[in-house]
Amino acid sequence: MPDVSLKNRTFERLQSLTTLPVDMNDTVINRALDALEQNASPANDETPDGTAQEWRIYFRQLPPLTHTKVLDASIAGKRIAQPNWKVLRDELLRRAMKRVGTFDKLQELCPVNMVSGRKEDKGHDYLSDIEISVQGQDANGAGRAVVTVALALGIALEVGFKWHDTDKAAHPGQKARILIADTASKIAMA
Repeated sequence: MPDVSLKNRTFERLQSLTTLPVDMNDTVINRALDALEQNASPANDETPDGTAQEWRIYFRQLPPLTHTKVLDASIAGKRIAQPNWKVLRDELLRRAMKRVGTFDKLQELCPVNMVSGRKEDKGHDYLSDIEISVQGQDANGAGRAVVTVALALGIALEVGFKWHDTDKAAHPGQKARILIADTASKIAMA
């Protein structure tokens, strides 16, 4: 295994990016590399349909998602049919509930308004397979929930979307992609 030396100032800069007082070098460097890899910038490659460039979105700094349409998505490498922000949020809630096992733990994990059991008023949708009701959200709230749960579960997420061609959209007519790498399998292997 290679041994890498860092100047104190470089290590201090890396440490400033972490939430822990003292973190392991490998973890700090991987976090910095993740940030570089997923930073919002125009991608040099083509979109899945072979057309124009798209923006790569840094998942910790989501742009406004109002007036967007999800074009394609996959969770843990599995393509999602007819994706939209709500479909993605609900699928990740299902996966999270299977992983954490209780409503209370799910509620701690995901920043959405939800109740245990059936509730179908005030904009709630009932997810019968996991017995929770989730209040509807706009694209911004659902997008944040999708990213938060994917990161917490450590599963890969890829979402391609486009802003509608309207002055009300943050980036009219532009395409973008959110990419989150699978970290659960890396953690399990460590």
